[in-house]
Amino acid sequence: MRQINLLPTDERGRPADRLRRGVLGILLIVGAFVVILMVGIYLVLLLRLNDLEDQVAELDDEIARQNAHLAELSPYRDLKVRLEDKKPVADGIFRSRFAWDQFFQGLAFVVPETTALDTLTAEAAPVDFDAPVEEPLDPPGTVTFTGIALPRYENVADFVVRMDNLQYLANADLDRAARRTFEQPAVGQVVSFEVASELVTIVGENGTEVKLEGGSQDELADNRGSLRTRVVANTGRLHSSANQRYTRRTEQGRR
Repeated sequence: MRQINLLPTDERGRPADRLRRGVLGILLIVGAFVVILMVGIYLVLLLRLNDLEDQVAELDDEIARQNAHLAELSPYRDLKVRLEDKKPVADGIFRSRFAWDQFFQGLAFVVPETTALDTLTAEAAPVDFDAPVEEPLDPPGTVTFTGIALPRYENVADFVVRMDNLQYLANADLDRAARRTFEQPAVGQVVSFEVASELVTIVGENGTEVKLEGGSQDELADNRGSLRTRVVANTGRLHSSANQRYTRRTEQGRR
């Protein structure tokens, strides 16, 4: 059977046009959405890129600062090598130095109450890099004491014996002792004296090497316990020695 289109000629193409316009509108909407999405992605990436550029600039500045700091420290680059080269000399000085601090502390503890020092003149033994450990330096140092004592020669003899038994001292000897009379009645008569002794330095007694890092000053010294002085256990020996010195002194005075 033959179909007959009864619509007017100008109305026959409109459904197809409507369909085409609908598809075109959908495509335009989708295209606009895609464009907006791409613009958004571009803006996000642009912001991230700017942030990365800022981070790179900060890192460049930090690298420049570190390079400048390294340039300032470059003269000290071989400092450790130089320290290692000088360490044997420093160790030798450290091993063979005289422990003045411990000597004066010990001296303050053993000076008798019956005596008072006026002067102390001392010179330690020269350092010796090659000296064997635990051996005394040779020649020893010297120390000379001058002072006054209560008017009995036994007080001077007591001082000499105590000095001879003090750590770091040896062969203490009385060089001079004489009575003196002061004009002040409150002082009266005293005995002035002069005592000479050897300063003994035991190599390595306070440590054998300098530690370049870590540890306190006390640990670097590596002291063997607290301050020690050689105490004479037999008090009879102490007094007999003092009496012998006093006897020799008085006999010389009589002669």
